[in-house]
Amino acid sequence: MQISSVYAAEDLPIITIDFISGNVIDLDKGSTMIRANIQIENYDPQDGYHFMQIIRLSDGKIIKDTEILPKVIEDDLFGVQILHYLDPDQNEEEILGDYGFRIYSEYGSSETVSTFSIIKSSMPLTVTQNTIEELEIPEEIVESNTIEELEIPEEPESKIPSWVHDVFIWYADKTITENELLTALEYLISQGILDVNSD
Repeated sequence: MQISSVYAAEDLPIITIDFISGNVIDLDKGSTMIRANIQIENYDPQDGYHFMQIIRLSDGKIIKDTEILPKVIEDDLFGVQILHYLDPDQNEEEILGDYGFRIYSEYGSSETVSTFSIIKSSMPLTVTQNTIEELEIPEEIVESNTIEELEIPEEPESKIPSWVHDVFIWYADKTITENELLTALEYLISQGILDVNSD
């Protein structure tokens, strides 16, 4: 959780980021979605619109910059839940690294940045073919045994991204809204994973 306030006065906005998905996303565990709860204390409409940025820290590239729509929780406390899907077609090695998650207002003087990482806890095993000399196998073993190539069968790729299963579970548990479920379905349709015919 990250809290940031520019001034010490209690009535100035304070933005809080709480990563529901955790601040480490492990692609090997099927995690392809960043979820965070955003709360803004002492919300001031004069601050204008609020925005979210995802910034790759290695080169400063802004991966996403979009408006968020906080809603009233109580009096001057506003909040919104954010979902950001990682592109399942993107090369996983290209998205590994550390990121900044920034929430800021259009005209306000307060903002906050928290960090998260995308990792791959186990990399695929690379099998290299070695010569007999490199393996230093004794000659009597080489003469008496045949060395066969190791074949590793490839698992068929699932047409449905793993995060889709989680979205429906979260919706059934009422931890995400209907709009967030519809956003996930729209993504599946746009990627051609889900075919919706009007017939």
